[in-house]
Amino acid sequence: MWSVSKRFAKVYFALFSAIGTLGIAWTIWYETVHNSAGKSWYDVVDGIIQKFPPVILGAAFISFVITEALVVLYSIYRDRMEKKAEKIFAEGVARGIAEGETRGIAQGKAQGIAEGIALIEDYYRRKADAEARGEPFDEPYPGADNNNGVGNDDNGANNKNGVDNKNGAAGE
Repeated sequence: MWSVSKRFAKVYFALFSAIGTLGIAWTIWYETVHNSAGKSWYDVVDGIIQKFPPVILGAAFISFVITEALVVLYSIYRDRMEKKAEKIFAEGVARGIAEGETRGIAQGKAQGIAEGIALIEDYYRRKADAEARGEPFDEPYPGADNNNGVGNDDNGANNKNGVDNKNGAAGE
């Protein structure tokens, strides 16, 4: 009884009360119905009182065993629920990371496209301004220096798309 954890003390005392009450009620019934023939009421009451200690100790032991069994079952249940919660959490984290990466990639692509368009528009704006002033425009096409020499003959004059980087005209 003293080794029952505080968390399960109420369960223990509820079981003890129920089992003890049933045991005492059964003892009273048994002594009055089965052992009262030919005996005085004093002997019947004495028989009931003599059986109280074993009934109470038995109720305490049975309540303790049931409570400890519940503690073990609760521990098993709690461990399984913790593992399940950890698994669900890990799956949620993985899904969140995947969705975040997907959104990040989409946003990165959109930002890259927008920056690329802005670079090209700025390039053509500067080219048009230079032509309007009658000045030569020899800036490379945006991204021409990032081709790592692939398809660039004549020191980067033509890129892999066949566009002349010096003036934006199609290469030959």
